[in-house]
Amino acid sequence: MAKASRDTLYAPLRLPRVYNLLQSLTGGSRDRADFVKRHVLFRSDEKVVDAGCGTGSALEFLPPVKYVGFDPNSGYIHAAQSRYGSRGQFLCGDADSSEVWELVQSADTFLSFGVLHHLTDSQIRKILSLAQRCLRQSGRFIFYEPCFSARDDVLGRICMNLDRGGNIKTDQAWRALLSEYFATLEEHIRRPVYWFRYTIQAFICRDPRQL
Repeated sequence: MAKASRDTLYAPLRLPRVYNLLQSLTGGSRDRADFVKRHVLFRSDEKVVDAGCGTGSALEFLPPVKYVGFDPNSGYIHAAQSRYGSRGQFLCGDADSSEVWELVQSADTFLSFGVLHHLTDSQIRKILSLAQRCLRQSGRFIFYEPCFSARDDVLGRICMNLDRGGNIKTDQAWRALLSEYFATLEEHIRRPVYWFRYTIQAFICRDPRQL
């Protein structure tokens, strides 16, 4: 699908209400919540950064933490502030923003839930570099993205090829990329996920590599 056609087709998803409705209907939020419940423990005092936080829906399944979310979509941020403003800080910006860099320093956990495949390779590396530089040495990067693999569901592979993001990578490619920034990768493959039967590759990445 050509980029211009893809952008036109999925333009309504830039509206917070449409985006939230699709997430609810497809089951995306439910699987992320299940992954966190099963594999990620949080302390109440830890600083959690949600990169590409969208409308802040991760707060539906996160325990009370010191939450910071950022996203370049001002509509998403407004919706997040309206619904979850009492539970965290939200900033409209991306990994190039000096305000974002200042706000996310000394984070204990970075979250990236289904964000990176919407970005260019250069933008993906900027997010990973932000996490690498701003996490505490004991911190972790939680990665949750669709991937192409040898055991994909047939319908899932078709749907992933039509995905709004347009930059879904193979499981080997995601693994290799993350290993450039983190020395320890704990991997979880989840399939089929959502009504669209995606393959999801999730990592808990630790030990940010020293620059």
